[in-house]
Amino acid sequence: MSIKINFVRGDEILTTTMSVGRTMLDAAKKLKIPEIPAICNGSCNCGTCHVHIDPEWVDKIEPMDPGSMELFMLERSDHFDEKRSRLCCQMDIYDVYEGLTVHLVDNRQDK
Repeated sequence: MSIKINFVRGDEILTTTMSVGRTMLDAAKKLKIPEIPAICNGSCNCGTCHVHIDPEWVDKIEPMDPGSMELFMLERSDHFDEKRSRLCCQMDIYDVYEGLTVHLVDNRQDK
């Protein structure tokens, strides 16, 4: 089963479909989004697949583990938002995420 996922860049919406069980990083790679360089290739080691979850979806997605490496990586980002920040590589895709919308941040500028 595949679901639709939306990546928002300003006024532009990039949409793709991705199989349940894959990750949001897989969806971003499929679209070749330059704002998501994913330098570590999905090993939760760089923070360059950081996105902001759309406010309508924040309470609908699986929560981040509060003591996780994901949170550690996100807190180092200039774009960190306690409620909306997630790493694409740590977000598995579930069927209930049909139409999920995330907003791009420019990870190319993070240190």
